[in-house]
Amino acid sequence: MKNTYRLPARVDQGFTLIELMLVVAIIGILAAVIIPAYQNHLKKQKFAEVIAASVAAKSAVEACIQHLNSSAGCDGGSNGIPADAAGDPGSRVATVSTKNGVVTVVPKEKDGILATDTYVLTPTPGNPVQWSTSASGCLATVLCN
Repeated sequence: MKNTYRLPARVDQGFTLIELMLVVAIIGILAAVIIPAYQNHLKKQKFAEVIAASVAAKSAVEACIQHLNSSAGCDGGSNGIPADAAGDPGSRVATVSTKNGVVTVVPKEKDGILATDTYVLTPTPGNPVQWSTSASGCLATVLCN
């Protein structure tokens, strides 16, 4: 009689420890990259309120420059430009001011946005008026570009 010995069928019992550690490492690497990028995105989104606060003064300065043919004299509270103002208590804006056509918006220190992250719009008279943000403090933190 021929003796035939059969090996028992192998039953898979799940993932090995190496496979699980590899998955955890990949998730950790992705989280290390994604979380800071997402936090920066949230800051930019909140900073949009600071940028939006400049719109009224910006359009008034454009009208003032077209009327006076110069940005000199285009100050807050004169020549149709809204008066310099402090922000609302719930707002992210501390102040909005205009001097010689230059609109400066200072944010409140809130949610990672600093008071030094100012948004400064400098006009160059012409038709149309050209605007520059090169004097803004928010360029260093990449919130306004």
